[in-house]
Formats: sequence, structure tokens, C-alpha cells
Amino acid sequence: MKKIFIAALLVATFAASAFANATKVNYLALKSFGAEFKNASEISWTSNADFIRATFVCEDQRMEAFYTPAGEKIGVSRGISVDELPVKAKRAFAKKYDKYNVKEAILFEGVEENAYYISADNETENVIVKVFDDGSVSVFKKTKK
Repeated sequence: MKKIFIAALLVATFAASAFANATKVNYLALKSFGAEFKNASEISWTSNADFIRATFVCEDQRMEAFYTPAGEKIGVSRGISVDELPVKAKRAFAKKYDKYNVKEAILFEGVEENAYYISADNETENVIVKVFDDGSVSVFKKTKK
């Protein structure tokens, strides 16, 4: 009887510690994520008032999936190489930001739109630019160094 009690206590302790820092995730987001990313590993969830984010690895690539607080999918992002950008997007970026060094490119595949985010810098500022397949460009964020 004593062994059963100790085993139950250990199980309860491990279960409590496993969920002590858990982020509350909407059931619909969990269900949607599980259906779309069955082979995902290294999954971590974060949330704020605006969205829920799952960061994970799928097919050897780090990705992020975003959901509304109600659990509806917003979109999925993943890092890409500059070579993977569409030709029009590359040309549009190069035309406006030819003196910038590209640091990172991200493909965001959203429910409402797909876009590429390019992070770049020069000697005086950092910029994140949103570029669409058709070559249209807008500044997402700009900061001075």
C-alpha cells in the first residue's frame, strides 16, 4: 500500500511540474495544429491578447503557426533563403533597398494573404520590409541603429 501511495505521489508531482508553466492554448488551435502538423516536434506555445503562437520543427525546418485567441488559424511562417523569393519580389526589394544587407527572409502563408518579410540593414538603420509576389513593397518596421 505504501508503494502505491508513493508512486501516486510521484506521478502527481511530475504531472504538476509538467503543467506549472504551461501556456493556456485554445482547444480549437490545438486541434487545428495537430491535424495540419502531425509530424511536428519541439513544440512550444506562447500567447498574448492578440494571438497564440506555436513554435515547432516540421520536416527539419523551424516554423511558427499563429492562431486567434478563439483558435482560428491566422497563418504559418518559416525562414527561407533569398534565392527562394519570387523574381518580382527580389527585384522590387533590390530597387528600393540596394544599399542594404539582407539578414533574414521569412515566408508568411496566411489565411488572407501570403507575403515575404525581409530583414535588412545598412550603416544607419534596420528595416523589415513586407514584399508580395506581385512586387509591391511596404515598410513593416524601421529603426535607427
